[in-house]
Amino acid sequence: MGLALGLLAVMAGLLAASDVAAQAVREGLALCGGSVIPALFPFLVVSRLFVATGSAAALGQLLAPLTRRMLGVSGPGGTAVLLGLLGGYPVGAQTAGELARTGAVSQQEGQRLLLFCNNCGPAFALGVGAGCFGSLRAGVWLWLIHVSAAVLTALLTRSTSSPEGRTSPSAPQALGSAFPGAVRGAGEGMLHVCGFVVFFLVLTRLLTAMTGLEHPLPLGLLELTGGILRLSGTRGDFVLAAALMGWGGVCVHCQTAAVLEGSGLHMRGYLSAKAAQALLSAALAVPISRWVR
Repeated sequence: MGLALGLLAVMAGLLAASDVAAQAVREGLALCGGSVIPALFPFLVVSRLFVATGSAAALGQLLAPLTRRMLGVSGPGGTAVLLGLLGGYPVGAQTAGELARTGAVSQQEGQRLLLFCNNCGPAFALGVGAGCFGSLRAGVWLWLIHVSAAVLTALLTRSTSSPEGRTSPSAPQALGSAFPGAVRGAGEGMLHVCGFVVFFLVLTRLLTAMTGLEHPLPLGLLELTGGILRLSGTRGDFVLAAALMGWGGVCVHCQTAAVLEGSGLHMRGYLSAKAAQALLSAALAVPISRWVR
């Protein structure tokens, strides 16, 4: 009954503020075309190519000594962590899902990777630093805090058993045969991502229009960018920015669930890990906040 009432409230809001919703859709589509797709689509293609061509396994051989000792994951699993940190949400989750689907990592390891491999990229962090705090140095600090919190989350969830890949991973594909599928899969992923971006922008705009709510915390918990854009550049806002980046937002979590379809991985434990990463990020940001300007 509660869900039904909530959905009816959303529909009533769409009818009562149809002009606000329509404008939010237009802005959401412009955001996707101007920022989200250019920043994310190439990484989604490349991450799929890494797995399909066997490059994740090859790179994993180089990463394995470090990732096994430090993070407790296999070499291919370390590739998911690396791509997630460079490409941003939800590249890490997509890579972990593809690794599990093709058998490059076990389902158990894929589930654990989800706890810390899905992260903000440096481009987003630098944009937050320059746009909200007027300082690229603040952006660098935010990304370093983000990486550190992800590593700490990995250490806190580390298993005592050695990570093992599955015994029969899929055979690597040639680049020519893997490329069309990678582009097609990335295109489908982008459709999911942009759909959630537009919907959550509409939801937050309706929430603001009908309640007057403008605080970055609740809005950022729903949709990361919308909350970040409402920060004013204070020391407290720096800590809040770090926490919101660690959490990612419900919009990102929905994107994550979408890119995991067909991989056999599930979201159990993921939200708790992202909440822990948000708390760790905030704790790390407190002493650094005095040096961000």
